[in-house]
Amino acid sequence: MVEEFEEVKKTKAFDAEAWFKKNQKTVLGGLLVLALGLGVYLYTREGGDDPEEIAASEALFMAEHYFGQDSLEIALKGRPGDFEGFESIASSQKGTDAGNVAHLYAGICHLNLGNFEKAITYLKEFKGEDQVMSSMAIGCQGDAQWELGKTQEAADLYVKAARNSNNRFTAPMYLEKAAMVYELELKNTEKAIELYTEIRDDYYSSFQGSNSEKQLLRLTTAQQP
Repeated sequence: MVEEFEEVKKTKAFDAEAWFKKNQKTVLGGLLVLALGLGVYLYTREGGDDPEEIAASEALFMAEHYFGQDSLEIALKGRPGDFEGFESIASSQKGTDAGNVAHLYAGICHLNLGNFEKAITYLKEFKGEDQVMSSMAIGCQGDAQWELGKTQEAADLYVKAARNSNNRFTAPMYLEKAAMVYELELKNTEKAIELYTEIRDDYYSSFQGSNSEKQLLRLTTAQQP
């Protein structure tokens, strides 16, 4: 996404490249939380002692391991005769919690491998009640749409992800991404200011909350004659 930040990088008030590196760490940290949380999710749902559900969740184990090692292609495809990957589990374990979660894992793998259309297909198939995971499934669709150049769709999905849950992890993260798209791609500074203001007012204790003050100062100063 380097090109999205070229225009803003010209201003001394905002080092977008440095900002993006910081934001990237936040996203990667979020994925780590997701990876750790999925296992808990599978065992805390009602019916978690169902033999079919247990067998299905066990099928995820090796793919999750490689996902955690950042070996995304192996996690996605598995190893024939050894273990199933997320794509296969999403199909073979359809109707189970593990099969459902495999769609989310597969979508994230495809997103990070640059297969954006496939990522969207898998992410749309995830049906989760957990507020963080369901928000991330929506937000990751926004990431894929942005990479495909569909910036209004990306902005809409980021806002939808933020509105899906007001938790202090995903909500400010996706509000900030929406603000970036509105400013950098859609050239709608007023909307960006509105979103940064929401982050400042409602999520100030988050990483994005502290950054929002800087962005509001930059944008409002730039509007002055």
